[in-house]
Amino acid sequence: MNSSFSIAACTVAIADRLHMFIGDAVPGARVTTLNPGSDALRTGDPFVNLYLFRTTRNGFVSNNDLPTRGPLGQARNSPVLKLDLDYMITFFGDDSRLDPQRLLGLVAGGLNAEPYVPRDMLRSAVATTPWLAGSGDQELPREEIVVTPLNMAPDAMARLWSEFVNVPYQLTQLYTATPIAIEYKLQVEPVLPVRRIGLRALPSRAIVITDVVNAADPDLPLTGGGTLAVRIPDPAQPGLSVLLNGIAATDVTRGFDAQGYAALLVPLTSAQTAPLATGSLTVKLVKLGPDKSITAESPAFATNIVPGFATPPAVSTDGKQLDLAMALPVPAQASAVALLFARGAKATSYKLPCLPRTTPGTALAAPLTGVAAGDYLVSIEIDGVASLLDWKDGLYTGPLVTVKAS
Repeated sequence: MNSSFSIAACTVAIADRLHMFIGDAVPGARVTTLNPGSDALRTGDPFVNLYLFRTTRNGFVSNNDLPTRGPLGQARNSPVLKLDLDYMITFFGDDSRLDPQRLLGLVAGGLNAEPYVPRDMLRSAVATTPWLAGSGDQELPREEIVVTPLNMAPDAMARLWSEFVNVPYQLTQLYTATPIAIEYKLQVEPVLPVRRIGLRALPSRAIVITDVVNAADPDLPLTGGGTLAVRIPDPAQPGLSVLLNGIAATDVTRGFDAQGYAALLVPLTSAQTAPLATGSLTVKLVKLGPDKSITAESPAFATNIVPGFATPPAVSTDGKQLDLAMALPVPAQASAVALLFARGAKATSYKLPCLPRTTPGTALAAPLTGVAAGDYLVSIEIDGVASLLDWKDGLYTGPLVTVKAS
């Protein structure tokens, strides 16, 4: 059932099913849905008691429905939870007449022959049960509810019954009903109809990207303000275009990276048409024909950009803050922290949160309140990704700033 009443409706439907199985074979027998420890079950009358003692998420069908949210978090589809319901079916009655055993035979035989809950019985359970009839959503499940035996070791069964304090064990059979769907209705925006379907054919030979590296040092990650090298076997072929996050890059040249590989070279600066920022980057190549239509394309190549400075960091003229000019814009909501690494074994290093921003920009500032005078190596951390320090002859050499005593 696609509503919050689905579990209760399933229990009522299974109870109706059990009542059909026992019929009038045991005079006066009834089906109840009480706690097995209830005193109402110990009057000596014949009872078949159905009790839901556990629910578990069904791992086989829980991932069948469509994605429920888009990339920006908007609702695309109402999420559906698929559960397995574990039931105790306990049998009560006059032991001298073997009522519990007779009832067990009727129920076990019936569920073995018909191990499911028909859709008509679910519909009837909702319609005839007063506290279910007003549930509003009476859509039946798409999958058929199947009832199967649940095997449990004797020691596990003993632990289960020990949860009912001071209640003697009664003849019990365990079953699982699956899958039960619970749908939480979300406000989903309607999907616009398709106005036109456009198809295009591409050559079977795709463009091959060998690698995407930092052109200045392929062993280092891509850095804002640096140059991206797209290695391909023949970068000189006409009509090639580099797409950064799906948008054609500008100022693309043909050349070689620092290791001598032929590549297309793309500057990673704020001048790019594509809205570049620190973090994930998707690179793709397309080949355009004379009519500017796509004749070939490469698979998308996923990589990342670490922060980079446009100019070296500097202390403001009044000495109160550290000014940081970034090569790529930093979103207003991004977390930006300046890292100051002191030169000297006993000196203190600092993490300085940058001042809040209302718009994306390349200018950041971090107050130097409480920072001791001295020389510091400077790095910037954007959303947990830190910029690189300069390295030469086995030592970090920059960027370097000097903080004077206030």
